[in-house]
Amino acid sequence: MSFKRFAFVGLVILLVLFSLACRTAETIAQLRATPQAPRTRVTRAPTRVSKPPTAAPEIMPTEITAVTDIPAPPTNPPPPAPSTKPPPAAPPTKKPAAPPPPKPTNTVPPASPTSQFKFRIQESRCGPNVRTYIEGFVYENNQPKNDVLVRISQGPDGQPDPNDDYRTGTDPRKGYFFQNIDSNAPHAGTWYLWIIDPGTQQRISEIAIVKTDAQRVEDTENSSGSCQSATIKFSTSGPIVNPTRTVAPTNTRDPNAQPTPTQDPLDDS
Repeated sequence: MSFKRFAFVGLVILLVLFSLACRTAETIAQLRATPQAPRTRVTRAPTRVSKPPTAAPEIMPTEITAVTDIPAPPTNPPPPAPSTKPPPAAPPTKKPAAPPPPKPTNTVPPASPTSQFKFRIQESRCGPNVRTYIEGFVYENNQPKNDVLVRISQGPDGQPDPNDDYRTGTDPRKGYFFQNIDSNAPHAGTWYLWIIDPGTQQRISEIAIVKTDAQRVEDTENSSGSCQSATIKFSTSGPIVNPTRTVAPTNTRDPNAQPTPTQDPLDDS
């Protein structure tokens, strides 16, 4: 009787232990993390992808990458072959735009060049006449200057021709000089006159140029006429402008000054 009770108690204990084991297994199964989907085995067929197995509704499928039969690149690839294609032509160089011209500025006009000679041509004029000559005066500081030589020549800085040098003061009029060319008729020619220092025999003035005509032509309101009698004034004060009547330019030429031509008051016709 004692044995049967002991067997019955053992059987009850086994049933209780079995029930507890089943409950424990179920609890462990619920607490276990969701297993990952098994990795799909991919075959080596080109661009062929195997289908993933059907998973439980709550399991998300993992991303599957397609695998091809393209071999992997070598570790040390050979250098690329040189290209036979010619390099592209360089684009044309754009011509730079020209800079804008500078704006004019209010510059001060340059001063008139100063003559290197002491005496300058103050005035020159010429008119028609029945004879041909050149006369004039020499002024220093607005005063007549005596004892200087006035040369006439047929070339600049040439020898006296046709007359000798004329010394101012020879005539009673101070600073006056006279060079006769033809006392009987108009005479054509080109004459150069300048002043010489009698002590050094060096030129000390600009050169005056006079071109005389072979025929007398009277002057009018529109023409200065011919040139036979010329008057020249040398001065240290420089050229002046005559307030008398201005006519067309005469044949008197001067490379260094532009005097205002006027009618010759000395008309011996």
